[in-house]
Parts: sequence; structure tokens; C-alpha cells
Amino acid sequence: MSERTADVLYLVIAVLGIASAGIKVAALRRGFSLSVLVITSSLITGVSAFFVQAPVVYRTLDGAAGRIGFASLIVYSCIVLYGAHGHMLAVVWAAEVGHTPVPRVRIVVHLVSYAVILAAMWAAFWRTRGGGPERPLAFNVSHADDPDTVVFLVVFMAGLSYSMLSAAWECRRGARTDNPRLRRGLRHISVASLFIFGYVVFAGPSLACAAAGHHQLDVLTDVGSLSGTVGAVILNWGMSGSTVQTWWRDRRDYRRLRVLWETAVGGAERTVALAPPGRLVERWSLLSAGAWLLLRRLADICDAERALSPWMNPRLAVVAEEAGRRRRLPPEEVRALASAAMLLDAVERKGRGEPPGYRATPRPADVAPERERAHLVRVARALGHPLVREVLAERRNETGPAVQS
Repeated sequence: MSERTADVLYLVIAVLGIASAGIKVAALRRGFSLSVLVITSSLITGVSAFFVQAPVVYRTLDGAAGRIGFASLIVYSCIVLYGAHGHMLAVVWAAEVGHTPVPRVRIVVHLVSYAVILAAMWAAFWRTRGGGPERPLAFNVSHADDPDTVVFLVVFMAGLSYSMLSAAWECRRGARTDNPRLRRGLRHISVASLFIFGYVVFAGPSLACAAAGHHQLDVLTDVGSLSGTVGAVILNWGMSGSTVQTWWRDRRDYRRLRVLWETAVGGAERTVALAPPGRLVERWSLLSAGAWLLLRRLADICDAERALSPWMNPRLAVVAEEAGRRRRLPPEEVRALASAAMLLDAVERKGRGEPPGYRATPRPADVAPERERAHLVRVARALGHPLVREVLAERRNETGPAVQS
């Protein structure tokens, strides 16, 4: 991998990590959680490792320190800390799975071990000769002829092995849980730990051969770096994936509900306190789907439906439900089609100036409150359904006045 490619790759990963860390910091401001604190700190150390490893930053840091390889010391220290965070998070989550208190004594023992490892790394590094070629992507094999550098790298690999294998073991203990979110998180950390440990598996033999004067296996160091990078991405997803998935679902539903919001709020002729962003902003802005915006949109729709309920003809819903059952549609879709037909008919009746004359519920009685959001998303999709158009067309073709109920 060329240095220019490495600059782009590592800096892009660092930017993604900063974004994830920002999300976690915002979560911490809403309420303290030990797990979120560990994740946030972990993301910061991971971002630091990738940022410093970028050759353009690496050379700048070496120049500022006046010592070749100083950036490698920072990178490897951050990697050990990153692994330590993954290990500690696995311990915390495993305790949550077992419904037991967080083992503070065991955590303190591990933290002391990591402090000793880092101290040994720094002591070994300052014993190195500090000269030689400056090759950011090949520090290990380029300086393997210096015994003190080899000691420094062996201590680093031992610390990384300790953190990753310990994390994988903790995850194996805690993965047997009925909590799907915790189970997925622990499995991600377990798989990521093995990928990151793969760095030691590949870079270890490469270092040993280079120290003996043989450089035929130098390429294994690159393979180890790739394995570690893949593991870091998986670990980052295990820590933040559920948050990203929740954000994506909120954003998706927020956009899907716009047509229903426009139909209901516009039809009810209601004034809302918070107008939505423009369609272009809503489509492309990453910040246009905050949870509070989604809740506001859902509340506006429900309020508008209640305001339109005196114009909602329950007999129209019966017709739509019967048509949906004849087509063997799922019950949830049938309910959504019936709600969509009633809503569109009510908007049309109110728009024509007809007086209110019905007592209809704006939401089917068999839709539980916790499923209201999913139901409204289905209603939004059903507004343009052919069955709804057919039911409304039949109602318009009726010769006599509608019978009130």
C-alpha cells in the first residue's frame, strides 16, 4: 500500500471515528452510562491511532519530536489502549448479561496490567537508538536490526495479545444472553478481537525473520495491519452499530411519513409549531432525522387525525378491509389501507365543506400504542395504493348521500 493510499484510508477512518465519538458524547450529555463512557473513550483512542498512523501525520510528529519512530510509539500505545477498552467493555457487558455487579476488583487488576504494559513499552522505546530509516508503514521490519526496538515491539504485541484474547474470552462467556442487542455487541467484539489479534499472528513471524536478517516475510506485516484494520472497523460497529441502525430507521421513517403529514395536517387545516425542512434538506441532510423531529411529526399526524375523525366514515373502512382480505393481504396492511381510505375521504369531505357527522376512531383499536409508528408508516405507503383509489372511486360514484352512523 502506497503512502498516499494510506493517508486517504487512515484519515477517512479517523473522520468516521470522530463522527461516532461525537454521537456518543451527545448520548453522554443526555445521561451518564459506564458503557457509553468506555465506548466514547475507546473511539477517541482508536481515532488517534489511525490519525497518527497516516504517513503525512506520522512524519510531522517524528519531526516535531526529533526522534525517528516516536509516532510509532504513540500509535502502538493507542492500539493497546483501544484493545484495553474493548476488553473492559466486554467485562461490563458480560456482567450486564449475568445480572451481576460490575467486577470492580477484576477491572482494577486489568487496568494495572495495562499500565505496566504501557510503561514497559515507553521504557523500551527510549532505550532504542532512535535513528535509521523513516518508513511509517514498515517501522517494524525497518528497525528489526536493533535489539531494543525488537524488545519494544515484543512488549507491544504481548499487550495487544493480552487485551484481544481476554476480550474474546469475556465475550464467549457473556454471549449466551436473551438480550439481542447485547448478544450482537458481544459477538462483534469477539470477532473483532480475533481479527486484531491477527496482527500479532502475521507481524510476529515477520518481525522474527527481519530480526534474523531475512526480509522475505516483510509483506506479512502489511497483512497484519490489514487484519487489524478490519478488526477495528468491526469493533467500532459493535460499539456503535445499534446507534447507527436506530438513527437510520428514524431517518427513513421520518422521510416516509412526510406525505402522510402533509395530507393529514393540510387536510385538517392545522397550524403546527415546527415546520419541516425542505424536501432537498430532508433528503440529503444527515441531521434531519433527530428523534425529537420524528416524534414531532408523529404527534402532528395523530393530532390531525383526531381533528379529522368527525369526517371519517367507518363504513368506508369496512369496505377497504373486505377488499384487502379478498386479496389475501396481511392484516397489518389491511388496517393501513382502511386507515388511508378513511383519511383521504375525510380530507375530501372536509375540503368540500361537508359538516362533520361521524364518530370514527382515527386509529384501529387493535393497533397497540407501541406499534403506532409502524402503523403510520404503512398508512403513508398506502395513500397511493390501487385498492385505496378503487374504494374512493366507488364512494364518489355513489348516487345517494352517505348514511351516517
